[in-house]
Amino acid sequence: MNYNGRTYPYPVLGIDDNFTGDENKDTFKPILTVSSDYRMIRLDITYHLKNDELLKLINSNQAVFCTQLYCRSTMFRQSFISKKQKELIEIKSNQLRDEVEVDFFICASEEIKNYNNSMFNTVFSGVSFEIEKGDLLGYGGSTTFFANKTPEELKSISSFMSIDTENKSGVPMYNDYDGDKITIILSQEDYETYQSIKKESLLTSTLHSSVVLPALAEAIRFLTTNEGDDYKNRKWHELLSSLIEKHPTDDPLQSAQKILDLPVNRSFSTLYNNLIKT
Repeated sequence: MNYNGRTYPYPVLGIDDNFTGDENKDTFKPILTVSSDYRMIRLDITYHLKNDELLKLINSNQAVFCTQLYCRSTMFRQSFISKKQKELIEIKSNQLRDEVEVDFFICASEEIKNYNNSMFNTVFSGVSFEIEKGDLLGYGGSTTFFANKTPEELKSISSFMSIDTENKSGVPMYNDYDGDKITIILSQEDYETYQSIKKESLLTSTLHSSVVLPALAEAIRFLTTNEGDDYKNRKWHELLSSLIEKHPTDDPLQSAQKILDLPVNRSFSTLYNNLIKT
C-alpha cells in the first residue's frame, strides 16, 4: 500500500483499494470549515467515519483522528489529534500566511496486536497485523485554504490578477495562467498607455470594462475546462473558484460582470456624469 511515496505493510483505509465499499473514498471523509479574524484562524473539522472497527479503536483510546497543517510561507508545520468527531483548532493569525496545506489521518495512539477489520479487501480475509504506536490506519485526503484573507481581500481582483507585458509590439491581449496570479499580457504599446491612464480615477471603471472584464470572463471559461484542472494548485484557481461560487451563472461573461460589480454599468455612468452631463 502506497501513499505519498511511502509503502505500508498492512491495509490503510482510503489508500488504494484496501477496504471494500470505499471506492469513492467517502468512508472516511473529513469536512473542513475555516474562519478568521485579526487574532486567530479557526478550523472547524467534522470527521465523517463509517467504519465500526476504527470507530471502536478511537473510542477505546487506541487510535485518534489527526490533522496535519503545513504552510510554505511561514514554514509552520503541526499535527493536531482528536478523539472526537467534531473538533475546533485555533491558530494565531501570524503563524499562517497564504496557502496552507491540510492532510487528514487516523493514527494508532498505542500498539495494537492482531489488528483486523471486517471491511478489509477479501485479499486480507482472515489476516491480522501488528500495529505500532503512530502507524497510519486511515487517510482522509487533503485540501488547502488561504490564511489571513478578509472577505474584502478575497473580492479584490488584484489578489489573483495582474497586468504586464512581454515587450512585444502589435500583439493581442491574452491571459498567462502559470503563476500564482493570472497575468493579463498586453502589447508594449497598450501596456505603456495603460500605465499612463491607470492613475486617473475617472477611468478605473473603463479599464475594468475594456481590459479586466474580458480577461476575467476568459479565465472563468478556462477554469471550467480540462486544461484548467491542471492549475488547481495555483493560488488564483482557489480564489477565483470561491468568487464564482458566490456569483453563480452559466455564462462566464455574466459571472465576470457580477464579480467586478457591473463595470460596464459603472463605466457608462462615470462617462456620462463627467463628460456629457457636465
